[in-house]
Amino acid sequence: MEHSFFTLFLISNLLISLLLVVVICLKKAVKHHVTVNTLYRISVVSFLLLLAPFFPVHLLNFNSFAEWLSRYRSLSPNLAGDQTAATQTGTEGQNGTWLQDFSVAVEQSSISHVDSVLLLIWVAGMAVMLLLTLHSNRRIFSIKKSLQVVDDQQLSNLLDDCQHKIGFSRKVVLGHSALITSPLTFGVVRPYIVLPKDISHLTKDDLRYILLHELYHSKRKDMLVNYLLGLFRTIYWFNPFVSYFLKEMKTEMEVSCDYAVLKQVDEEEHLHYAEVILKFATLSQRTSPLVVASEISSSYKEVKRRIVTIVDFKRESPQLKLKSSFVFTAMLALVLLSTPTLSAFAVNADHYHFSGEQAVYKDYSHFFDTVSGGAVLFDPASGQYTVYNREVSTRRYAPASTYKVFNALLALEAGVITRADSKMAWDGTTYQYEEWNRDHDLFTAMASSASWYFQQLDQQLGRTDLQRYYEQLDYGNAELSGSLENYWADASLMVSPVEQIEMLRKLYENQLGFAQENIETVKDAILLEQSDGARLYGKTGTLTFNGEDRSGWFVGFVETNEGPHYFAVHIEGERQAGGRVASEIALSILEQEGIYQSVER
Repeated sequence: MEHSFFTLFLISNLLISLLLVVVICLKKAVKHHVTVNTLYRISVVSFLLLLAPFFPVHLLNFNSFAEWLSRYRSLSPNLAGDQTAATQTGTEGQNGTWLQDFSVAVEQSSISHVDSVLLLIWVAGMAVMLLLTLHSNRRIFSIKKSLQVVDDQQLSNLLDDCQHKIGFSRKVVLGHSALITSPLTFGVVRPYIVLPKDISHLTKDDLRYILLHELYHSKRKDMLVNYLLGLFRTIYWFNPFVSYFLKEMKTEMEVSCDYAVLKQVDEEEHLHYAEVILKFATLSQRTSPLVVASEISSSYKEVKRRIVTIVDFKRESPQLKLKSSFVFTAMLALVLLSTPTLSAFAVNADHYHFSGEQAVYKDYSHFFDTVSGGAVLFDPASGQYTVYNREVSTRRYAPASTYKVFNALLALEAGVITRADSKMAWDGTTYQYEEWNRDHDLFTAMASSASWYFQQLDQQLGRTDLQRYYEQLDYGNAELSGSLENYWADASLMVSPVEQIEMLRKLYENQLGFAQENIETVKDAILLEQSDGARLYGKTGTLTFNGEDRSGWFVGFVETNEGPHYFAVHIEGERQAGGRVASEIALSILEQEGIYQSVER
């Protein structure tokens, strides 16, 4: 099964926090060597870090945030010891049929319950933040509804002059509202600048400064940035580093607008502009801020920073602009290089990039009436894939007992066992299935899928050699971070149905550079039956939770006179979704396609 949603989101947040700290520290280090606008633009491009967890790196198979969230699995097992979730297969002639399915019951771990609680807390927090944002929008709607368009010709002319001065030609609605005490701007498509009802205490110069400030917000599309700020506050409400970064960015936005205004007025007017900001500073404490609007008023701390910027104002030299360009480029590179890493963690590297250029897509849904899943066939003669449910067929899952095909190959290649000498003594541990409670060699262990036998092979191979071998095989995500006993079942090692086929093809054609006799031994160990001159090779796998088979595999190939045909089926369900059902579905598909008619059917 996949790693839990909140585990991945937590990892992403830790990385995001670290990167934001780096960005913030770098900005503080260079703030005297770059322009004010550069600092703000660095913050804007840093939005990519916050967006990254919601974009998979394989953009050709894009999944939206809703789809990503829907992939969350509450079943995040914590398997250990002999409580291995795996399907075991018999052989023809052993217990009557190789379609037998043996499973060990595994209770859902408490970790998944904790993860579910954390997910609910996160969603509840987002709901609260969303309600606050909607409340803010409702206030803006009320302000807009109460708006009285300015009919003062002098004020309208002043607005036109300010727009002309900064080169902003879009139509702006200028009005008064009794619901506000401080000027504000809102509206992405159509900008609104709203002044308090009573502006008798403001001089013409005061109004000019205010209009210039608010027009710069509209010209730079700061309203859109405000919406993104609200979105990220909602998603990352629990992350103090993100909250600090967003608060700093909001201040930088205002400082940047202040700086733009200062460049448009005479130097002797700078202190007068600072006085206008101070007039509205106390007003910001009386009402809650509007999330998606820009207000000229600020908190005392923000005003202090804005006043310092005004006092220290110097026109940008060509050298300063050049240095700013270099710094911005370097920061942009840092963000762009970090984004794929965050995206990979978020999606758990759980998809295999499959171009599908030589694939046809068929509807096998009538075979999946009680379970969900995917199926892949591959005909090397034509080079064509046949795919049902691309989403499932390219997603990675724990391989369960199907990993034993390659586990056996690695043990043979390392000399841990040989075809003639592969017997292991049973240690006397009583297992649920009688077939396990005896000595086994490779062929009997594969036939009954005796997990203890393959766990012993893993112990003798060791983690270092196993990791090297799986990387050499390019087996799925080649991840062995879990327990050495259960890495193939605990969502450490994961592989997609498409990759299963590619692995089987490498095995059959010996593209892996292993000894041919070892390849033949493994093939003989997974031979299931023969029918009409064709031979069926395969392995099932099942993950069982809380007494129910929830995830099943059947992978393999059919060897005919014309050559091999490869197949892989993966299924999931609330019950009866094990390897036996997966094998029945695979055999039905093979029969429909005229590839193989099983003697078991």
